[in-house]
Amino acid sequence: MRSLTFFGSAIGALLLALAAVQALPPLPASSDSQPAAAVSTQIAATSDTELEGDSDNTPIRGANIGGVFLIEPFIKPSLFDQFLGRNKADIPVDEWTLTAALGKVEAKRQLEEHWDTFVTRDHLETMAENGINWIRIPIGYWAFNLTDDEPYVDGQVPYIERLLGWSRDVGLKVELDLHGAPGSQNGYDNSGRRGVPEWLHSRINVDRTLDALAKMTQMATDWSDVVYGIQILNEPSRWKWAVKDIFAFYNEAYDLVRSIAPDVLFMIHDTFLGPNEWPTLVAPRWTQALMDTHIYQMFDNYMVTMNETAHIDMVAKMAEDITKFDKSNIGVVVGEFSAATHDCTKYINGLGRGSRWEGTLEGIADRPLCPFPTCSCTGDYGSNYTEYSTHYKRFLRNYVDAQLAIYDQELAGWFFWNFRTEGAPEWDYILGVEQGWIPSFPRTAWPKLNESSAIVFEDAPTVHSVSEAGSSRYQFAKSLQGIATTLGMATVSMCFILFSL
Repeated sequence: MRSLTFFGSAIGALLLALAAVQALPPLPASSDSQPAAAVSTQIAATSDTELEGDSDNTPIRGANIGGVFLIEPFIKPSLFDQFLGRNKADIPVDEWTLTAALGKVEAKRQLEEHWDTFVTRDHLETMAENGINWIRIPIGYWAFNLTDDEPYVDGQVPYIERLLGWSRDVGLKVELDLHGAPGSQNGYDNSGRRGVPEWLHSRINVDRTLDALAKMTQMATDWSDVVYGIQILNEPSRWKWAVKDIFAFYNEAYDLVRSIAPDVLFMIHDTFLGPNEWPTLVAPRWTQALMDTHIYQMFDNYMVTMNETAHIDMVAKMAEDITKFDKSNIGVVVGEFSAATHDCTKYINGLGRGSRWEGTLEGIADRPLCPFPTCSCTGDYGSNYTEYSTHYKRFLRNYVDAQLAIYDQELAGWFFWNFRTEGAPEWDYILGVEQGWIPSFPRTAWPKLNESSAIVFEDAPTVHSVSEAGSSRYQFAKSLQGIATTLGMATVSMCFILFSL
């Protein structure tokens, strides 16, 4: 009887162990498969473009990794503030003048430190935990094609690839975005060089753009399980170039990208045209194509004068024709938007320039345009979010919710600009989620547990991959599941023996 009791206890323990192991969560997808879909309520995208790898119809929910591989003053003003006190003409206003002022050696030192620290794996994990499933990585052409007579410095590629490795480990999909072209495609600091654009004035500039695009596309091919989209050029301006000339470049770029990466998403910018004119930018022969549009309500004199209710109402008005295009042509992704409705943010209009809000933006606003009797870039409209009123934070949430109700549910998806900043709260995704004015979504990005894909730099701290932590736990679980199968068979056999006694 004692033996039977022992065997009974053993059987009970084995059955409990088997039940516990079988209850373990499923193992993440292997390195050559797509990240598993979250078992949670998902908002389906309704774009006519079927996004490869998104068979579950989860929309793109993304954040821009801006200001890292193409420096923008408003994202990291400290890089530029080191020159305050100089004559105005000697203060850098973009990456071109920043690197020129620093010189090659010092520019390389400061920017390598910036590339190494401004975006981390923890940032990606935080975003994934809050529902981000894509990131958009803006890159200047000089990471791939730099000439000796240009002040820029290169060396970004290893850091970009480290970011791709982290994205693979976390489960994020990536869009590579050529954000700046030789000669500047728009004359804005976000192209790397502020001033009069020269891009299409020279075939040499176009050829160098295509060379940079070819190298970036090859990177997408080398990381095909991570990079799902290529944006061929950010914001080429129809105010600077004839639309037919931009379309000619798009067509040439399409052939180039498809010769290297036949299946990657081919993403074009709307050149600031209205949605009714977007068909002039699209060729019927294109496949796997998306239109990228950027929606802001603070870079316009009239919009700055609007009150909070008008801003929220304007979201639907601005999106009406966009959703029509999305249903009838290629899909649309909102590649940039934010929580801001004012232009008080430091350097948002360019370093050394003022604001429409206070009426100090030279040549554009000669009087204050804010919707209040007194216009000041302080309090709710300053850079210190701890001074925001409860009312303003509630408005920010309502404004973001109004945007996401359309971008998330009626279009292919969205990318918030930006993932983080030094002091621009309404432009900071991680801060906005933390403070509650940006909503979280269920996680849909899951690790692909393969060999470590993170890059380790010489003379730098080791970059740890998920395989050293999460992977070991899952490998242990996998071993237990294997043992459980064997134990389960043994337990069944033992039961037959005992019951036959």
